[in-house]
Amino acid sequence: MSLTDVYRTVVLEHNRAPRRRGRLAAPDVSAEGVNKLCGDSLTLDLRIVDERIAAFGFDAEASALTLAATSIMGDLIEGRTVDEATELANAALDLVTRNPERAADPRLGDFNCFLGVLGYPNRVKTVTLPWATLAG
Repeated sequence: MSLTDVYRTVVLEHNRAPRRRGRLAAPDVSAEGVNKLCGDSLTLDLRIVDERIAAFGFDAEASALTLAATSIMGDLIEGRTVDEATELANAALDLVTRNPERAADPRLGDFNCFLGVLGYPNRVKTVTLPWATLAG
């Protein structure tokens, strides 16, 4: 399966049924992000227990790419420590902004499908919105 096929499959899957979509009732941390280029906006909610992300939720008025990227991010960070989530955020931002070799990062799972956006600045902003919002 080509990177393009994986990209389509993953984006469609997460867009049809975004995981963890919905605000948390009592988040410990909330953060809002906006992509001024396309108008996407999202709110991330985290519940932190013993320095771990015990629950993740989000609400978004966003494109399929932002929804998919946020859904994937939730899969990757829930259950991890705050420091691990920060490391993943940095790795995700590096993957699609500073990765001339276009090398996948095994820690990022399905997010690697976005390697193909490297040449499209508007898409880079779109798929990094949740990670940039998380990194604050």
